[in-house]
Amino acid sequence: MSSTANHCSPHRGTIPTEGIQPESVKQHIEARFAIDENAFTLIEMIVVTVLISILLVMAIPRLDGGFFSDDSDETSKWIIANVRHLKEKAITNQKIYLLNVSFDSQRLWVTHAEATETELDSALEKGHVISKAIDMDHVAFSESQRFSSGTVPIAFYPQGYSDKAVIRMKTNDGERLSFFIEPFLPTVHLVKGNSAW
Repeated sequence: MSSTANHCSPHRGTIPTEGIQPESVKQHIEARFAIDENAFTLIEMIVVTVLISILLVMAIPRLDGGFFSDDSDETSKWIIANVRHLKEKAITNQKIYLLNVSFDSQRLWVTHAEATETELDSALEKGHVISKAIDMDHVAFSESQRFSSGTVPIAFYPQGYSDKAVIRMKTNDGERLSFFIEPFLPTVHLVKGNSAW
């Protein structure tokens, strides 16, 4: 065999063996393509991911149901859902929408700024009635602007922002809830307990 037959071309992607003993070639190949026995395989990673997903799917509904008392649950969900909806609706329809908090009638309802008397009455009738187990404490727009009587409107504007407001409630169980409505965030930040008072 000629000396050029043993010489490997760099274009073929083979391992050069010239000047290397056969035992060394074997060790070189094993070292280059060695499998780390301590690493996880792709199948093991997929199985673990699936198991964690199943556990999360089963655990999340339990966490959701246990956070609120029955009376505050419905009102909390109504506020959270409607704040998100009102921010989207104000942009889409290019109107100012109002989330009305009535301390006198213990209701929450939605109107737009140019609503007629008939539309206002209809919206009030369709509004969310707050349970007698919940006491509406106040709505605050700042430290100095707190309202605890009458009807307090929280505005949602066509430009995509809202009034900065906090709706605070107490339940008969002594639970305190604070719903923070931030001007530029689509969701309500709910704080449970005395820390937000």
